[in-house]
Amino acid sequence: QANNPNDITREDFARGLPDGPGKRWVPFNGSLGPEQLQWLRKELQAAHEGGERTILLSHVVLLPEATPGANCFALVWNYDEVLSIIRETRSPPVAAFCGHAHLFVHALDAVSGTHHVTLPSPLEVDFEEDASAI
Repeated sequence: QANNPNDITREDFARGLPDGPGKRWVPFNGSLGPEQLQWLRKELQAAHEGGERTILLSHVVLLPEATPGANCFALVWNYDEVLSIIRETRSPPVAAFCGHAHLFVHALDAVSGTHHVTLPSPLEVDFEEDASAI
């Protein structure tokens, strides 16, 4: 709640939040904890040492530009820490596949070269339309 002064139980919890990454401070996003960040760094390093290519799977979006309209509303709270790990590894992931935002978005991280794909949700498809994501 330090980054969002709104009462998240009673009102529009995004009201007054700044556009861009400041919009991520809503209760349904969350963050990766220290152990998860350490695990990610270790796994990417091990993959590099083993000559393996990687992809990331995450529920919450990891790159601001991979949120619908780059609105950052469905962005993981500590995206900057996650991106730092991705960008610092010697063999960045080829792609990161996320959900959470429910709409299709593709964005390329110009720093790491990682493709960030936000997959659409069947919840957002009209009756009798194709609900496949790929």
